[in-house]
Amino acid sequence: MPSKRKAGGFSLIELIFFIVISGITLVGIVPLYTTVLTNLHVHSDIVQAEYLGWEMAETLQSAYNKGDGFLDLTEAKFPTQTGIDLGGTLKFDRLVEVEGMIPGRLPNPCTGQEYAGEPYKCLTVIVKQAGTNQELFRVRMINSDIKNTLGIAP
Repeated sequence: MPSKRKAGGFSLIELIFFIVISGITLVGIVPLYTTVLTNLHVHSDIVQAEYLGWEMAETLQSAYNKGDGFLDLTEAKFPTQTGIDLGGTLKFDRLVEVEGMIPGRLPNPCTGQEYAGEPYKCLTVIVKQAGTNQELFRVRMINSDIKNTLGIAP
């Protein structure tokens, strides 16, 4: 007796195999997807911390250009800012450390190398997660870095 089954379409066994293989594939992909989504938040927080750090570095460069040079660059003029909220998952604390140095003092606190040139200030901008000591970003500059940025010969 000839079969009355039509030649088109899928059989039940073919559909079951498709569902099983698709399920196994999804079980492998979903953890990878959730890891990527979790890391996007971490990356976003780091980018925001870098933004805050470089913003302060530019503020220091501007203060150098407008004021009395390095005499204006003191921690008192740039107090620690706490609880900065940029709308992300973290809040940030931003602080400026200023270290001065005179020629002949070893080692150079900014670079760790011998220094015999003009007096300078080592400026460090640190961005931390608010309320913790976890540093997310740090940038160090010395007066020659600022002069070079401003197009002034060191």
